[in-house]
Amino acid sequence: MAIGLIMGAFTGLGSSTGFAVAWIAVTGLGLGMAMPSAMNAALSPLTGERSGSGSALISAVRQVGAAIGVAVLGTVISNGYASQLHMGGMPPAAVATARGSVVGGVAVARKLGSAPLLAEVRTAFIHGMDLMLWTCGGIAVASALLALAFLPRRSGPPRPEAAGSLEHEDRAQLGT
Repeated sequence: MAIGLIMGAFTGLGSSTGFAVAWIAVTGLGLGMAMPSAMNAALSPLTGERSGSGSALISAVRQVGAAIGVAVLGTVISNGYASQLHMGGMPPAAVATARGSVVGGVAVARKLGSAPLLAEVRTAFIHGMDLMLWTCGGIAVASALLALAFLPRRSGPPRPEAAGSLEHEDRAQLGT
C-alpha cells in the first residue's frame, strides 16, 4: 500500500492516466491485502463469545479513524494547495475564493480569463495532493513497522485455552 501511495506522490500535471491507474491499483491491492490480515490479527486471539464484541469495536475504531483521517489529510491537502498560490495584485475577494478551494480557484481563473492563474491553481492542487499522499505513505510505513515490532509472532498450533473454548462451544451446539 505504501508503495502505491508513494508512487502517487510523484503525480504531476503531465502524468498519464495509465500512471494514475497504476498507483491507484497498487494502493488498492495493498489495502486489500492489509485489511483482512489486520482484522485476523485483531480477532484471532478472542474467544468465540468475545469475537462479536471485538468485531464491533474494530468497526467503531475504523469509522472514527476514517473521520479523523479525512480531517487531517484534508487539512494537509488544503494547506498545501493554499501555500502554493501566489496571487499578488488580485482583488481580496478573488484571492479568498481561490484559496478557499480548487473549484473556487478555477472559477476565479476562468472569470478573469487568466491562463497563468489556472495553471497555478492546477499546480497548487497537485502539490497539495502530493503532500497528502506522502503523508499517507509515511503513515502506512510507520504502521507496518509498528505491526512488525509489536504484533506477536505465531508458530505452531492454537493456544490451548482457545482450543478448549472452541471444544466447549462445539459441545454446546451438539447438545452434549
